[in-house]
Amino acid sequence: MKSQEKGDEQLTPEQNAVVSASVAAAAGLSLFAYQLKSKGATQTFDRDTAVAMAAGAVHFCAYAVELRAFRTASSTVITPLLQLSAVWMTLVRVIQPVAALMVSSGGSSMDEVMPTDFYVATAAMHPFHLAAIFLIFVGGFLPAAKGDVRKFGTCSFYKQEAVACCVIGELLICVYNALLHACTFKREDQTASVLRFFVASRAGNALGCLFAVLCIPSFAHIRRVRRCGRRYVLIAFLGECLSVIGVAVVMLSYASFHEPAVVNAAEGGVQQLLNLLFAVSLRAFCGFGRAVTDVWTKLVSFALIAAGLALSAVS
Repeated sequence: MKSQEKGDEQLTPEQNAVVSASVAAAAGLSLFAYQLKSKGATQTFDRDTAVAMAAGAVHFCAYAVELRAFRTASSTVITPLLQLSAVWMTLVRVIQPVAALMVSSGGSSMDEVMPTDFYVATAAMHPFHLAAIFLIFVGGFLPAAKGDVRKFGTCSFYKQEAVACCVIGELLICVYNALLHACTFKREDQTASVLRFFVASRAGNALGCLFAVLCIPSFAHIRRVRRCGRRYVLIAFLGECLSVIGVAVVMLSYASFHEPAVVNAAEGGVQQLLNLLFAVSLRAFCGFGRAVTDVWTKLVSFALIAAGLALSAVS
């Protein structure tokens, strides 16, 4: 009890998610205010705005779920698992043309089911991309399996909290990335469409957070953040500031490249390498963070994911 009074508690996943949503909301409001002041721009509520807000709410759910994974595993184990959104996206890439073919064979048009600009793919998948799925899957799961690929075939492996949270969270991230690509790719003014998506999605993110705080019991203890150590709150705040900058920058990639699965894999691969280097350096020079274990397994994991990324880029 004494330690709690001193403010030594760490943030819970739910508290961290609220910090994230608060930073995202502040960034969205700041950008919107800047647009109004400098250009007199307005955020009209149309289909893309509604989709962006829904995507933002999905993004909050994904982040809140994945934060729970860090309770039982280190970032160097979790980050490779975050490649799974690329696998989900590639599966969508395979399924969508097949669905279009089935719909057209039934005498209907795919446009009657889904607007053309919401297509993730318009052609059959390249065989190399199927190989990329396999490499990214194995590479992503390898650190969580501690290098033993036989664990992939056991139910107990997928029942681990870290693995289960990442599988669900990355499925939601796949939905978010698909909606982001749909709302920004091949638009007349890509920069403007990206900025509009950022503002609307951060608003949706904040609304998703508000719903969670009001309706989900595990978010009820958010006020206990006052008992958390100031350094933990500061680290969380700084981390979320960097995160929201990354979210904004990567939107430009999804808006400018035709294949979101490739962007997704590239984003994850670079993130994994930088995370591993940062974790090792932080522990070695500052004595902060968890010790990095199974380094060779994680390097093999990165090599597999990098190979999958290279295959994903084949057109």
